[in-house]
Amino acid sequence: MEVRGCLVLVVGPSGAGKDTLIDYARGRLENDRRVHFVRRVISRPTAVGEDHEPVDDDEFRRRVIKGAFALHWQAHGLSYGIPSDIDAWLKRGDVVIANGSRAILSEAQERYPQLLVVNVTAPMEVLAKRLVERGRENLESIRQRLLRSKQQSIEGDDVLQIDNSGAPEVAGERLLAVLIARDGRAK
Repeated sequence: MEVRGCLVLVVGPSGAGKDTLIDYARGRLENDRRVHFVRRVISRPTAVGEDHEPVDDDEFRRRVIKGAFALHWQAHGLSYGIPSDIDAWLKRGDVVIANGSRAILSEAQERYPQLLVVNVTAPMEVLAKRLVERGRENLESIRQRLLRSKQQSIEGDDVLQIDNSGAPEVAGERLLAVLIARDGRAK
């Protein structure tokens, strides 16, 4: 498949505010038909602050077998998938933004040569506070997420680092500027 568009994969540790920044940009680019914000499929019930399609484990496995995902991975005992719809958008030359995982970066880089990785970060104490406040997990699960975030660092010339430890509008404007630069048509 020839890919003309740009996949923007937003990654970073749990609690960094990836969904918050994506939502910020979505609100400003909602009328641009050439910019697509991906709704992930996750084997978890709907949660506050995260717009995803909830499915059970069996349904997720069925979709993997059918080839319904462009990218998929396991993390924190859950299955995550980015629908294969993105391939048609990218082939058309559009910009596609997805909340991804650092664990799939090598596969994504191989499959999508126009990939831009946006690594959203925040200090450990900010991550811990946000994870507790969102109330999705018990303290042991939060501890495991924080340990995982310390073990994975994303560096490179093709990685944009965004610190989201302050007001979300500041980091949101930085992400928005990058998306507009990737798609000269975005207003």
